[in-house]
Amino acid sequence: MHSTFKSMRALCQDISMRIATLSLGYLLTACSGSSGSPEVPVDAGRQPLALYFPPPGNSWETVEPSAAGWDPVRLNEILDFVGQRASRAFVVLWNGRLMAERYWQADATYVRDIASAQKSVVAVIAGLARQRELVTLEDKVTDRLGAGWSNAGQAEARIDLRHLLTQTSGLDDLLNLEAEPGTKWRYTNHAYHQVRRMLESAAGRGIEAMSYEWLWTPIGVTSARWYARPGMADPKGKALWGLTISARDMARFGLLIQAGGLWKDRPVVSDTPYLEAALKPSQALNPSYGYLWWLNGQGSHVLPPSRPRTGPLLPSAPLDLVAALGKDDQKIYVSRSLGLVVTRLGAAAAPTADALSDFDDELWARLQAARSP
Repeated sequence: MHSTFKSMRALCQDISMRIATLSLGYLLTACSGSSGSPEVPVDAGRQPLALYFPPPGNSWETVEPSAAGWDPVRLNEILDFVGQRASRAFVVLWNGRLMAERYWQADATYVRDIASAQKSVVAVIAGLARQRELVTLEDKVTDRLGAGWSNAGQAEARIDLRHLLTQTSGLDDLLNLEAEPGTKWRYTNHAYHQVRRMLESAAGRGIEAMSYEWLWTPIGVTSARWYARPGMADPKGKALWGLTISARDMARFGLLIQAGGLWKDRPVVSDTPYLEAALKPSQALNPSYGYLWWLNGQGSHVLPPSRPRTGPLLPSAPLDLVAALGKDDQKIYVSRSLGLVVTRLGAAAAPTADALSDFDDELWARLQAARSP
C-alpha cells in the first residue's frame, strides 16, 4: 500500500513537472484531471478547476456564473451593455467553459475581419515557425525578402524579425527610416505585414496552410480565413492581408494562451521561452507591448502610432491581462488570474484608435464588479 502510494505520488510529480515545462509558470496544485487538462489558479480564494478544452465542432461545456463565483445579474447587465455598443458577438470563457455568450443580429457562425487583433495570432505563428527551426528572431528581413522591401535604403539590412514583432523597426508608415532599428517604438501596419511574408518565405507555404497545420486544426478552429484585402497594399505594392474568424474560435485561441500553449495534453506551442517572451515587455520603449501582444499592469504605455502615457494600459483590468486588440474594438482578452478569456466582434463600440477605445476600460470595470465577494 505504501509503495503504491509512493508510485502514485511519483507519477503525479512527473506529470506535473512535464506540464509545468510546457505552461507559462503555472503553479500546479495537483496532477491533470481525467481529460489531461492542467489545473490552473483562478481568482484568489476560488477553488482551482482543471481547464476544459472544447472538442472540435459546436459542443461546448458551460458553467453557471454563480458556480464560478460571478454575479449572474451583473453579468447579464454586461451583456446588455455590450449589445448597446454595436456588438455582434461576445463570448466569456471561465477556465475554458462558456460562462456567457450572446449575439446581436448574428449567431455563433458570424465572422468578420479582426483587424490588428490578427497581429497576436501572427506572433504565435512566428513562434511555431521558430520551434520548427525555420526562423530565428535575429533573421534579417532583407535575407528573407530581398533588398528593396522598404524605402529605408541600405539601413533596411539592419532590421530583423524581432524588430518587426516588437514594433521597433525604425520605419514609418511609408516604410521610410525615421530612427535606428531598436531605438523607437512606433506602431506601423506596413512594417508588421512583412512578418507574414518572412514566415511564408521561410516555410515555403502560405499563411493559410501554416495556420491550419500548426495552429487552427490542433485547437479545433474551423472558421478562420486569411485573405488579401482588396485595394490595400503597402508602399511597395505588396498586399495587406486580413483575418476573418468567429468569436468562439477567437476564444479557442485565447484559451490556448491561457493554458500556456497546451491544448488538453498536447503542447501546441512547445517553445515556451518564446511564448513567455511574447507575453512580457519586449523592450523598454513601450513596456506594455510584447511580441505583437498588448500587456496590462506596466508603469507606462504607448498608444498608436507613438503616444506615450503613464500608468497601465487598462486601469480597471487585472494586472496580468494580455490582449489582442483590433480596430473598431475587435478583442481577445486573457486573464489567467481570473480564469477568463473574453472575445468581442462588431462595429466600433466607442470612438476608437487602432488598439484601445473607452469601451475596454468600461467593460473591465463592469467585469470586475460582477465578481462575487
